Amino acid sequence: MMKGKKTMILIMVIFSIIMIYVNLRGQKIEVKTEGRITVVYNPQNPVESLDSSIDMILKQNLIIGTDEKNTDYYFEAISDIKSDGNGNIYIVDEQAHCINVFNKNGNYIKNIGRKGRGPGEFIAPTEMAILEGKIIVYSLGRISYFDLEGHFITMKKAMFGRIVCFDSKGNIIAQQPSHPGKDMKLFLRKFNLESQILYTVASLAMEGPKSPEEKREAFPETILYTIRKDDSIVWANRNKYELNLVDDRGHIFLKIKKKFNPVPLTEEHKKTFLAYVDGTEDQYNFPKYLPPIRYVFADDKNRIFVNTYKKERDDKYIYDIFDSKGRYVEKIAIKGLPMFCRNGYLYCRAEDKNNFHQVIRYLTEIE
Repeated sequence: MMKGKKTMILIMVIFSIIMIYVNLRGQKIEVKTEGRITVVYNPQNPVESLDSSIDMILKQNLIIGTDEKNTDYYFEAISDIKSDGNGNIYIVDEQAHCINVFNKNGNYIKNIGRKGRGPGEFIAPTEMAILEGKIIVYSLGRISYFDLEGHFITMKKAMFGRIVCFDSKGNIIAQQPSHPGKDMKLFLRKFNLESQILYTVASLAMEGPKSPEEKREAFPETILYTIRKDDSIVWANRNKYELNLVDDRGHIFLKIKKKFNPVPLTEEHKKTFLAYVDGTEDQYNFPKYLPPIRYVFADDKNRIFVNTYKKERDDKYIYDIFDSKGRYVEKIAIKGLPMFCRNGYLYCRAEDKNNFHQVIRYLTEIE
């Protein structure tokens, strides 16, 4: 009797596993046309039967920032990473007010710029691009241009938010708040080389506390964004799992939606947040769940990486990967924040055991 009961339990367990497997394999992606916009509805798990389905493997092959005795390999606050056609690596250090240049093997070459307001100097540089034989750097109040040897060429005034993106023509995508007031908004806009508005990409209402005594939202709505190699702009409201892709005329042509399980906010999350903002718990309203999106990034194949708040051991965050058509094709854990991808290499900003910034380069292999 006991033996028969065990056999029945075993059969039920096996059946359950099979049903789960069939369920996952049977997930479908729905593609609809809503007005002039293609909308892709993705399931909770990657779909394996697509022609673009991938099995991405990351192999760490370089770390820069492990030599604490050599100041050339020490970073205060990495804000951007780029690589040129020769594999040289450019690391923007916002707090050191310079760009550190290394060769493809991670050996130090030189610094570009220094702290100051003169020609070739920076105040808190945050973003850079390498376009048409020039290095373009955005820092507080200006855009500076250098040749590939790091010699200063010229600069232009530019007042944007801290984070910007450059497209292939050098145009700028940046956040811009409206004037303070009752109906204050946050805009995401595209600007030309003279900082003139080309078009508004997106806008969100900004609702702050109405008095000093009123609590602030710990995770208010904000616009996350990146730019793909084809110059289409990807943006999302971090509190909604919906990616919007915008063409060069400012029109949304593709929406990507995905089912997800929200991540509960824990006391550890609160502790980390309050340490970052240097605040106290009574100053903020904390939601029951964390936002679905933490960060968005696009690689050199026009794939989109969505960083969620789901975390694995060893400080690895889960990334949902969508192909160029917006289909959910892979889920992967990455140590570090992806900042640049070129020729099969993914460059990430990470932290060592002492919380110092470092650069990790991964070789990406697709199976």
